[in-house]
Amino acid sequence: MLFMAVFTYEPQDRDRVIKRRMEKPADFKGVKVKGEWFDVSGHRVFSLFEADDAAHVAALFYDWTDLGIAELIPVVDTEFAIKLLKRTSRK
Repeated sequence: MLFMAVFTYEPQDRDRVIKRRMEKPADFKGVKVKGEWFDVSGHRVFSLFEADDAAHVAALFYDWTDLGIAELIPVVDTEFAIKLLKRTSRK
């Protein structure tokens, strides 16, 4: 399953977030990092993870809770969602 994580931090913590990310890889047991993006106009990081268990993804952010808040969102490919919606929609 795919999970989109939005990590938000305070402006004064920017340098600490960057330093920690450079020192600590985002890889973790049971989680594959599919992509990661910094919001250059704000104070957020967007990450896309693949994992069989949401607990593994949540564990990634445990060490980051002193610097910000992570919102974990389960996501699916749009084509998959459309097929699913077509099957479940009532006419």
